[in-house]
Amino acid sequence: MKNEENTAQQSPVTEPENPALTPPAVQTNQPFMPNKTLILIGVLSLIAIILLGFAVYIGLPNKSGQKQVQVLKTTLSASTPVVASSSANTYVSNITLTTEREKTTAVEIELTFDPKILTSVDIKPGPFFPNPTILSKKIDTVKGNVSYILGIGLGQIPVNGNGAVAIFSFTPALQSGITTIRLLPKSKVTVSGVRPSILTNVMGIQFPFGETLTK
Repeated sequence: MKNEENTAQQSPVTEPENPALTPPAVQTNQPFMPNKTLILIGVLSLIAIILLGFAVYIGLPNKSGQKQVQVLKTTLSASTPVVASSSANTYVSNITLTTEREKTTAVEIELTFDPKILTSVDIKPGPFFPNPTILSKKIDTVKGNVSYILGIGLGQIPVNGNGAVAIFSFTPALQSGITTIRLLPKSKVTVSGVRPSILTNVMGIQFPFGETLTK
């Protein structure tokens, strides 16, 4: 009897395990983030990039819708000289103003010529300005330069349209040949309400004269 009691005391009773109290085992091989989450983040990032690019594109100015700025052209040109007086062998060339502007107030003509070929050089007003005021007239027959400035008179209204601003005349020193009247870029054209020159182009002329012209 005592042996049985001793055996019972020596054999501890093992209580059944309670699964609710057992801490879960730590899994060390589980990935940091599931693959599905990574794919979702990638898709959302791609959508965000596309939306951002679309917003930037919408914000850019539409080139086809931009207002085109028209460039208004104004040209001074020398016409082909014609014989004005056969007895004196005098030729004339019109210095013509062609402009898309209106209300011209003054014109400055700067031109050069070959003084060894052209003599008796002169320049006078053309019909463009009805009653022009001559502001400056300089003719250098040694260097072959002409500077001529004319415009509307005091109290006159600006002139619209195109026409011959001045008439350049000369007498050839040779019986025949080819020479050039060259208009310089420093020539100027002014219109009402605009201070700087509006001249955009100048066109001189190379021409034959004398027997070369009459053939």
